[in-house]
Amino acid sequence: METNTKISALNEVIRSRRTIRSFHGEISDETLMKILESGIYAPFGGATGIGLKEIRKIFIFRQNTESMKIARDIINAQIKSSAYRIGLLLKLMPFLKKKMQAFANRLKNLSENGIPGLTEGAFYIVIAEKSGFPPIEKQSLSHTMENIWLTATAYGLGFQLVSATGQLSKNKKFMKIFGLIKGEWVLNGWAIVVLKIMRPRKETKKIENFVTWIDYGSNTKSA
Repeated sequence: METNTKISALNEVIRSRRTIRSFHGEISDETLMKILESGIYAPFGGATGIGLKEIRKIFIFRQNTESMKIARDIINAQIKSSAYRIGLLLKLMPFLKKKMQAFANRLKNLSENGIPGLTEGAFYIVIAEKSGFPPIEKQSLSHTMENIWLTATAYGLGFQLVSATGQLSKNKKFMKIFGLIKGEWVLNGWAIVVLKIMRPRKETKKIENFVTWIDYGSNTKSA
């Protein structure tokens, strides 16, 4: 009975999780630390021979601080640069519009209006995972973010991915903020926020539309 209750609770958290772009308010430091603690327990590249304390680092930017402003300015400059380059590419190679126009439009909007989570969210969090061999740092980073995202959802908080963070691991000025050497770490980041509006849950997805059974002893069948 207890196991069923835990499974039901986990399923509810997973189905409630979503990227949020409408938020306001404050989050206590205590709550934030409990959320981030879940990232410590995510799998990491143990086969690299690097210990967890050396391979994974978590950095916190608080809203309305000078460090947040510096990070925000670097990220906005990166987005504007990317928007310009992709816009130029589409002008030179218009046949790519079908594939890239939606992304180009989103970048253009972000370059003009900024990322809401970086101006309104309570915290901007950056996770750094050290590169090693075998090169599984990106997978480890994904596990860490997944844990934290699910925990934030369980606390009723929102999560806005700041995917531009990942492009800044080779930006010397950005990496200097953390005291890390560019090119030796992979990054990702997001804003943790208080929800202003709780959006209705997305439509229920049917597992049958995604699964195919592979049976080597007979014909393959769809679920």
